[in-house]
Amino acid sequence: MAQSIATNPLDHIAVQNVIARYCEALDTKVFSLLDKVFLSDAVADYPFNNDLKGVESVRDAIMNRLGPILTHHSLTTQLIQFSADCKTAYAVTYFIGCHFGQGPHEGKVLQAYGRYVDELVCLEAKAGDLEGVPGASGVWRIKRRTVGFTKRVGEEGIMREF
Repeated sequence: MAQSIATNPLDHIAVQNVIARYCEALDTKVFSLLDKVFLSDAVADYPFNNDLKGVESVRDAIMNRLGPILTHHSLTTQLIQFSADCKTAYAVTYFIGCHFGQGPHEGKVLQAYGRYVDELVCLEAKAGDLEGVPGASGVWRIKRRTVGFTKRVGEEGIMREF
């Protein structure tokens, strides 16, 4: 029987930070932050684009969809599980994404409720680069993401008309 390695509790925080950084990128419109969220060859499945390959494709799809829209993403319930060797992690994170109308839709909001299902990998950190979590095993990145909506409530037009 293979022996498990003890999970470093700081890796839990590092994984949470990576998922939170994704929301920061969307809400601040600093899409270059996605390079510190996804592996360069990540695969992603979004309801609006289900076959994204590579961080550049993910970034372009998100910029095209949310670039002109003011947003506020909140993370809620989360479960993180680490593999026996602590080199990969699986996270399910529920979210609420608020999209604020502009132009003809000023004052309207589209709320998206759903979850991110992520497979993450731990990479070796460069000297001193643990992205704010000293003592973590390395730098965590999303290798695969699937996004599913539970419900969308509000004015869908704000995603198309500014």
